[in-house]
Amino acid sequence: MNFFSDDQVNIEILRKRAFNYRWATHEPDVIPLTAADPDFSTAPPIIQAISNYCAAGYFPYGPPKGDLGFRNSIAQWFARKKNAQIFSDLILPVNSAAYGLFICAKAILKEGDNAIIPDPVDFLFRKSIEHAKGIVKTCSLDKKTAQFDVEELRKKIDSKTRAIFLCNPNNPLGKIIQKEHLETIIDIAKEYNLWIVSDEIWSDIFFEKPCISIRSSVLSHYERVLIVSGLSKNFALAGHRVGYVIAPDELTFNQIYQASEHATTAFGISVLAQVIGMTALTQCDDWLKAFQNHLSKMRKLTFEFIEEIPFFKNNFPDATYLAFPQLKNTELNSEEMVAKILKTAHVALIPGGVNWFESQSEGHIRICYSTSEAILTEAFERIKSCTNDLFKK
Repeated sequence: MNFFSDDQVNIEILRKRAFNYRWATHEPDVIPLTAADPDFSTAPPIIQAISNYCAAGYFPYGPPKGDLGFRNSIAQWFARKKNAQIFSDLILPVNSAAYGLFICAKAILKEGDNAIIPDPVDFLFRKSIEHAKGIVKTCSLDKKTAQFDVEELRKKIDSKTRAIFLCNPNNPLGKIIQKEHLETIIDIAKEYNLWIVSDEIWSDIFFEKPCISIRSSVLSHYERVLIVSGLSKNFALAGHRVGYVIAPDELTFNQIYQASEHATTAFGISVLAQVIGMTALTQCDDWLKAFQNHLSKMRKLTFEFIEEIPFFKNNFPDATYLAFPQLKNTELNSEEMVAKILKTAHVALIPGGVNWFESQSEGHIRICYSTSEAILTEAFERIKSCTNDLFKK
């Protein structure tokens, strides 16, 4: 069965359930290529696991530090897929990778401490640090490689700097940080005794070359590393909020656990989410491979269409299902261009700009292509047909 053919997208259900700037938030004639969430249903073993678990009718509290089966499956996934040795008792399942960022910031920052984040990067990096009463410093990335400007990075470090945050692969650039640059970041972190917080939520969505985890055995070992990840991007599970944080040692794990407030039972990941997570990581390799193959085709299609649109300049992604073209031949800024495309072509996109991806993202737009070939083609044909109107400010 082809899980990613045109007839596998159920727009009727998506218009009822898909929020966060997607189908349920737009008029019926709008195609949203917005939030990074697939238009396809999740893998069949996950659907069956949900049914099997719910059939018993019992839904008691789970362990506050997470289900051991799920934690073991994460450790095994890192061993199988990422050449990294991770210990199950240092993994904390959490209610989304986004919450994992907040927990990490809370655990390692005191009020007035600062942390360095990439620019561009998702707005949740800034939010997590500011929520912990920390100060955000940004460091520019090369948009073709997602590498820090190392000279700028060093200049940003001072006596109050506690951490460097990474997003690998980068959202919105769709670029993988290469091994040599990861080594440079590790060396700088060692030199200044800084934490590295590595968001690897996108690391299973790659094309020619795999993404290297910050804990991979091919990199120099460094203890002060936290990994944040989850299963929303790779297994179409955003609504189940399946995330986790990986700590380097017992002391740090306890700090992360305390910051999570899971012990109070006011916070925590659901038991069902962990059943789903364990199933995804142990039974769905074939589905994920098929998803990657489909995305590779949609990436090529997106690249070809962008080449035909006179006000977009391509920046071919290495990973993710996000394109991030630069605007050209127009006086419109990112917000204005997105608004005009929505009004004229009835296609919804995400703008660059400081409110979304920091200041270096201005003059770009983000396109999510994790949909069917038919929907993606229709969206780009609409944009192409409105070219003359879009050139007018």
